[in-house]
Amino acid sequence: MTRWKLISLWIFFLLPACCSAQQNGGGQSYFSSIFTVEGHDIKDGCTRTDVTGTKPLSKFVPGCLESLFHGNKGLYGSFENLPPGNSFALGAAFKDSELNTKNWRLNYQIDGQGSFNGSWTSGAFLTMKRSPSFKTAATSEPGPPSVVVHGPIPKNLPKLGENESPLVLNLYAFHTSLNQVTYYGIGETTSLANRAFFGMRETITGINADQLLKYGFHLVGEVNGRWPDIEPDQGQSSPSIEQIYTEATAPGLTRQPGFLQFGEGLQYKGHAGGLHKDASFGMNIDLDYGVNFQQFIAPGDTGMSFRRLTVDFTNDLHLLKKFTPKNGSPTSEQFGTLELRGWMAESIAPAGNVVPFYFQPTLGGGDIDKERSLSSFADYRFRAPDALLFRAQYEEPLPKYSFLGLVFRADSGKVSDSRDGLDISHMRHSFGAGLSLRAGNFPYVFLMYSWAGGEGSRTFADVNLSAVSSTGGAASLW
Repeated sequence: MTRWKLISLWIFFLLPACCSAQQNGGGQSYFSSIFTVEGHDIKDGCTRTDVTGTKPLSKFVPGCLESLFHGNKGLYGSFENLPPGNSFALGAAFKDSELNTKNWRLNYQIDGQGSFNGSWTSGAFLTMKRSPSFKTAATSEPGPPSVVVHGPIPKNLPKLGENESPLVLNLYAFHTSLNQVTYYGIGETTSLANRAFFGMRETITGINADQLLKYGFHLVGEVNGRWPDIEPDQGQSSPSIEQIYTEATAPGLTRQPGFLQFGEGLQYKGHAGGLHKDASFGMNIDLDYGVNFQQFIAPGDTGMSFRRLTVDFTNDLHLLKKFTPKNGSPTSEQFGTLELRGWMAESIAPAGNVVPFYFQPTLGGGDIDKERSLSSFADYRFRAPDALLFRAQYEEPLPKYSFLGLVFRADSGKVSDSRDGLDISHMRHSFGAGLSLRAGNFPYVFLMYSWAGGEGSRTFADVNLSAVSSTGGAASLW
């Protein structure tokens, strides 16, 4: 897909903005009103005070970070990591999250970022959330809360939670251009000495849907067009991929057809727990379980078609304790979060077909989606059609500066080039400890030291000072 086609798609995503300009009755243009709102949000965030009227660091830092880099309306700068090997990226994102109609809550985003090694990303998405029924009076009906409306539809409607919108639609178009990605071969027995580099370009356009069912279950689906392109990366400290690998040892090295990719899945998002009135300790439990099945179809090269099953079970245990302020009633306070996660990806290819290496999941360091696993190993260290990962992570905020947290992590995982090898024997292990910087529960910075695994230790910093959102984006390869 050419850049001109992408620009045409971006124009389509901007249509809601053009239409909404006519709805602004305050005398300002559409863009003027957005920048006015953004200015007020930044001012309010950076002047946030506590109950005593003072402005401690515990309020100033998260307030400024949220309003400067994670707002919902306006033009924001971004400074964040691209996928490993491609440096930090600078860019900007323009977004609006208040394009409301009677039946839909709309928000869109257009963004672009470029890194210091010439890599870049750009894209746009439009998210449409079906609103709960508008009513003229509150009701006691079960399900998502109704919105009481008298007269014109307000712009500042309450945000909808994960289990409140009956239907969410995301339309998107993204392009990623990475100049350096690492390849060590396929399977769990590869060697560091076999390292090679390649460049990867990919354009993704499509739509996904999330239909709310009962009891916190979600039916999800997607249709994507994917256009990958693999290029040499010469002049580096290790050879370019085509110099030491072939089509047999790196399937897809010389063949990158366009893919039509479908996906279907079932997710469960639930919340339970709390602190009993007579208890000193308790916990809130957030469950996020998903089973997804994807089909990668290559019409121009059927030997590259395959399917993938992904299972992801994540449990977040938010530890609570009783807290009694000097002037107030007893309440609960969160003092730590324990994450327990199990994830598995299994690829299924017909006899004679191959799974392209650029679509295979990786473990070790960071991956193409900027997810970290087995972080004491090199980036993209282990690659194969099938992969398995278990994680335990504990994070606890510092007492006086709750936006800073101590993080401890333990990972166990393995990859396999056959389903028979995907078991819990001979798994790789990695441990890590570090600091996190959060605001509004959004991770802006992770600094971690990782060790174990037999290939040394590593220190990494993940920076995400950015308004660029993954909401509505193309599905992760995981």
